[in-house]
Amino acid sequence: MTVVIKIKRAFPYILALLITALFLFLRFYKIQESLLFFNDIGRDYLVLWKWQQTGKPPLLGPQTSALPFNQSAIYFYALYPFYLLTGGSEYATLLACALFYVLSFLLGLYLLRYKPQWRNSLLLTFFLIAIQPQYIIQGRFIWNPSFVTPFVVAAVYLFLALIDQFKQNKHLDQKLAWLLAFCLTIATSLSYSAAPTLMAFLLVSLLVFRWQALGLLVKIIIAGALVNLGTIAFEFRHGFLLTKMMFNRQRLPQETNWLNKLQALNDFSLASLSNLFWPLLLVFVLILAIIIWQKKFKLELKLSLSLFLLTLIITLVAPIGMQAHYIFGILPLIFMLLSFLLLANQLTILIFLIITLSWLRPEQTKSYFAPAYRSVVESNQCARNFCQSHQEPLFVAVQSDRHPYHNGMEWQYLVAKNGCQLKDLTTETDQADHLAVFVDDSNYEHGSTAFNELTIFGNSQEIEVFECSEQLQIHYLEKISD
Repeated sequence: MTVVIKIKRAFPYILALLITALFLFLRFYKIQESLLFFNDIGRDYLVLWKWQQTGKPPLLGPQTSALPFNQSAIYFYALYPFYLLTGGSEYATLLACALFYVLSFLLGLYLLRYKPQWRNSLLLTFFLIAIQPQYIIQGRFIWNPSFVTPFVVAAVYLFLALIDQFKQNKHLDQKLAWLLAFCLTIATSLSYSAAPTLMAFLLVSLLVFRWQALGLLVKIIIAGALVNLGTIAFEFRHGFLLTKMMFNRQRLPQETNWLNKLQALNDFSLASLSNLFWPLLLVFVLILAIIIWQKKFKLELKLSLSLFLLTLIITLVAPIGMQAHYIFGILPLIFMLLSFLLLANQLTILIFLIITLSWLRPEQTKSYFAPAYRSVVESNQCARNFCQSHQEPLFVAVQSDRHPYHNGMEWQYLVAKNGCQLKDLTTETDQADHLAVFVDDSNYEHGSTAFNELTIFGNSQEIEVFECSEQLQIHYLEKISD
């Protein structure tokens, strides 16, 4: 009997190790061949490299695509130690993100050890996070939205604890409220796509805590100011440049039709389960009705359902389109709702089985491990060989048929790392007379091919074509004096 009890007590932690192993496997298996060092990864590494070279930490975080405004620089501050410790390894950000998720999960299990039902819901939630396709895809290609989810999950448990405490003495626990405020503001400061989630928390807190919700709002404002101190300092230094751009600069067109946004959310969230949306929704609603009628896990279900529905409504009415990386504020709320449903009624195991079998299909998992069209090793070799024979100051641009971007952030970092004297084409236009155009699986005809970076560089002549491979060449241009 004693052995059975020990096994039963150890089972959640054995399960935690298995889920962690699965999480790590799905994010690192064949990563050297499958990682495409490209665009936003290059952007992040270029910022970290400049920080290391100048000793000056950045004030601003990544720029957003939907709005002409930057995220918090806290993202770069979290990555920088890993960049230094790994010697600038191209896998440093992957390690940082995976370690953050695993440590958050293990810390959560420890803190919830006296709340076994909440601990079990965390196990189920982390399992879904481990296998969900978009989480895997964006856990193998790291950028700022990749870090949002653990803060949202923590916020839900903190909110539950805050409600428990509030029921006892009708006052907010200040420590819990501060932790909740920082979790919500950090999530939003990492990606503004989490803003609807923050708003949903505020609305629910107003219903639960009444006038005391104002105290939580004040804490969120203070926490937000602290997390975004760099942005605030930048705004004061530059005459509120970002704020003015919000009103004056033209924004990218957004899909605002709520039906189209709902379809996109469905596609990104359910992935290969999209064709099962309505059957799953019907089963979900029936089970939810049964459980609410039985009054099991009523607080947890009501809270997670309220947060999910409010976040969904705010997301759909917001004048911002739905992208794959916008789901990390709402998807964990769905997962937590499912976890509490399963704990309340075992009928929900049907949903978990359908999800698991679909998301772990061999054809689905093989797509994560497929070789990139250009490996990190090949990219580094190209940059290294080029920089050995080109030591003059230069700019970098890209022409590719695989994507529409010409700024070549990944190549800017790689040539800088490998010894070239990189200059910024937008801020140091008079600091170099040469432009290296990386032609990536595309064609470049000097004088005919046109894009913004070539226009900024000005009149030029092609003086060399440097061959890296059949699909990758560097057209080296020299400025012609007017």
